[in-house]
Amino acid sequence: MNQSRFESFSDGVFAFAITLLVLGVALPDSRYASDHALTSALLRLWPNLIAYGLSFAVIGLMWQSHHALFRIVERIDRQTVLLNLVLLAGTAFIPFATSTLGSYPTMRASTFLYGGVLLFCASANNLMLTHLVRRQAFRGDVVDVVIAQTVRAYRGAWVTYALATLLALLAPIASFAAYLLIVLYFLIPRGADADL
Repeated sequence: MNQSRFESFSDGVFAFAITLLVLGVALPDSRYASDHALTSALLRLWPNLIAYGLSFAVIGLMWQSHHALFRIVERIDRQTVLLNLVLLAGTAFIPFATSTLGSYPTMRASTFLYGGVLLFCASANNLMLTHLVRRQAFRGDVVDVVIAQTVRAYRGAWVTYALATLLALLAPIASFAAYLLIVLYFLIPRGADADL
């Protein structure tokens, strides 16, 4: 398959998902009679703004990681395309999960849903990477240590999202905080990302 077309389509979905995030930040349908009332309504949006920033960073990191991975991939087959579509399906669902998390930041259902969506994306990423490793789809000049570091980083993301998702069942606020900490952790490049 043409790799540039594959990456262009993926970039488009990441861009669309990140753009949709802002729709989760909206004032309730109401007319505000005073500046004070409007200011109060805007200030009450702080959970939505935090969720927006969190998901903007999550999708941005996913896009950067996707770019770094496929920069070192030489061959894309049909199964890679299908696994990538699964990843993109999860990515396109992040705006809904973000809006739910921002509207109900202290509830188990919303924090669990958010973590479940990120865990779904991490699972798709790991399945795709495992397939690429098994098919030896990487360029010949890519050293084994870079592939091993990338596998560890992807698996680490899966484990941390799984733990944060389970935490949502016990302590939703702690789970929300864990999602923020995970993003901060993954701002440090690892594996294929380190060479970008």
